[in-house]
Amino acid sequence: MSYQSKKELRREMKLVMANLDPRWSQRAHVEACTHLIELLKRVAPGAQKRHIFAWVPCFPGEVDLAMFIGEALKSAYVYLPRVDESNAMSFIQIGDDWSSQLASGERGILQPRDGYGEPASYDDAGAYVVVTPGLAFDKMGRRLGRGGGHYDRFFEALAPLSAVKIGVCWSMQLVQDIPVDSHDVSMDWICTEKGALQTQRRI
Repeated sequence: MSYQSKKELRREMKLVMANLDPRWSQRAHVEACTHLIELLKRVAPGAQKRHIFAWVPCFPGEVDLAMFIGEALKSAYVYLPRVDESNAMSFIQIGDDWSSQLASGERGILQPRDGYGEPASYDDAGAYVVVTPGLAFDKMGRRLGRGGGHYDRFFEALAPLSAVKIGVCWSMQLVQDIPVDSHDVSMDWICTEKGALQTQRRI
């Protein structure tokens, strides 16, 4: 597929997400987080040390992971992304006070404020799970991001640790086929308000 197809799909998904019924999404946020909490038990069972990379909603219609983050903090190291003025993304370890430590960063996106938390350090100890946003996903695990390439670069750096990659979205963001480029990274699982799906990439 052409780049124009990618552009059209981004436009369509942004429109869908911007027009969600608030009454529906309030319940769906809880359902998505509940499924994600259960999935975490399956993909990292018995790990002594778990590193969970999550996010806070930045754009209209994104899944709110606050419930999931609160639960994950009970048994894992949790990190949120921070983008600096050079457009480089890093992940910052958070604590129970994370929601009061967010500030507006580049493009007005909420992220851990400067001076809060330590940057993630990567070693071979424990399990790494990356909960990943996207505008659309397909059953092969292919992901359509917003075009910045932040997560693709992050996955490339994290590759030696064999991190489990979980795409989180609404069920209406699952499409038949995602146009991809050679640098695009596929997900191992997709989690929506309807449940978790192991992608065909891993079957």
